[in-house]
Amino acid sequence: MRRSWTRKRSLRTRGSSLLVIALALALLLFAGGEVSAAEGENSAAEGETSAGAEASIADAPNFCVECHSNPDFLVTAKKLYDYFQEWDVSVHHQEDVSCEDCHGGNSEVRDKKRAHGTEVSGGLTVGSAVSFENIPSTCGGCHGDIYEGFRQSNHFAHLRKKKQEKQGPNCVTCHGSINATVLNVNTVQEACQRCHNEETGNHPELPAKASELLDRFLSIHRYYRYIGIRGDPVDTSLLRSH
Repeated sequence: MRRSWTRKRSLRTRGSSLLVIALALALLLFAGGEVSAAEGENSAAEGETSAGAEASIADAPNFCVECHSNPDFLVTAKKLYDYFQEWDVSVHHQEDVSCEDCHGGNSEVRDKKRAHGTEVSGGLTVGSAVSFENIPSTCGGCHGDIYEGFRQSNHFAHLRKKKQEKQGPNCVTCHGSINATVLNVNTVQEACQRCHNEETGNHPELPAKASELLDRFLSIHRYYRYIGIRGDPVDTSLLRSH
């Protein structure tokens, strides 16, 4: 009997121990589940907050666009209407560059006077961000490297001339303003010829040189791109011939 009772107590003790372990594991799993659920809820909440913040930024009102997109401007303010239509199909619009980024002002205010403030003014106004002389620095706010290169050019040296005599071009002279374009080997010569031609006598040889220079640059660019893709050099005699 003693041995049998001892065995039963041992089994009962072992069973109790197993039950305690099982309960402990259950508690741990339950607690872990609550933690995981809480973490999941927190992550979801953070995701919703982040998505909400992004959505609020994307959905923020732009009263410049709302006002200037008015179709009535086709009759009442044709120039403003044309400006908006040009911007609407431009690369600037695609890149989320809006009116206030170049002209200043506050796009989050509906009232015209408060939205325009003292910053927004026409291109003929001295000190305006879009005046002829200030356009390069305004464009340079985004196109910094290009602006620094332009500052070292003869065009920039002739940008500020009294009475506009032999005045150099700014960015929009060659690239356009709102719906700007990047000149390529097929268009650069025509753009340069607007000023540099036989009639003006202003270095008429430059358009052809500009086209040749851009073509050489593209040849070098294609060469290095080829090496980057293939990983082996190619015959450089073609490059030297340029």
